[in-house]
Amino acid sequence: MKTNFLICFLITLLCLNPIVGDATAKSQEIPIHFKVNDFYILYTQPEPPFVDPKGRLLIPLKAVKDLLGGKVAYNAMNKTATVNLLERSVVVTIGSRDISINGEPVTMDTVPVIKENAMFLPISVLVKDTDAKMQWDSERGLLKLEHDSFNKSQVLLSFLGQDLAEVTNKEAFDLHSYEWNGVGKLIIHANYDESLKFSKKQVDIRPLIMYGKTFTMDPYSKSIPGSKIQCTGKGKLTLKRDFGNMGEKVQYIIAAGRLVD
Repeated sequence: MKTNFLICFLITLLCLNPIVGDATAKSQEIPIHFKVNDFYILYTQPEPPFVDPKGRLLIPLKAVKDLLGGKVAYNAMNKTATVNLLERSVVVTIGSRDISINGEPVTMDTVPVIKENAMFLPISVLVKDTDAKMQWDSERGLLKLEHDSFNKSQVLLSFLGQDLAEVTNKEAFDLHSYEWNGVGKLIIHANYDESLKFSKKQVDIRPLIMYGKTFTMDPYSKSIPGSKIQCTGKGKLTLKRDFGNMGEKVQYIIAAGRLVD
């Protein structure tokens, strides 16, 4: 009797293992908080941009260089970073509200933090009072930054270098959230004006995934078997893209939400 019970118990465990594995592979819907020029920033290694309890958007220090073209340096001994961006030098310290802008002391209302051994710092202190255009949507928690120099950064330049689209509406689709399982399956959720008329072939939500200095981006010349665009409701649209097992750590995921000819 005990033997039969043990066999049944072992069989139950074997049956449950695949279910547990599938559950851990599932992704969750993550809000998009950052847009640079025409590009939504979905993911930044080691974590996506996030809004802290003070309502400030924080991004990794490395992303300031890769996305905005700034020069950054980090002193691990005193946990201080120096950022040169848009003709300003800003010095920040982990856990401190006190910063320096061009040598002048300034006090912030929030602090830089460490997440997974990377410094995350509030982007607003780097661009405030510069000629960059900054727009903050407090309800949604979305920061939009615009400046011509940002397109010369490593990540955005990689996208633009492969951009063959004839764009008719560069803001047709508002990307608001995404799902990423960390391996290769990506889902992007977008809203659009219900009065907008288009075919699925005109939807240009084309993700660029960068790892190291190389990147993967869907070509414009052919349809992609692992890519699917679907209207999921009134004014709602979803892009599903399966890149397969990429086998490398992803650094950035960015995408545009455009209508093309």
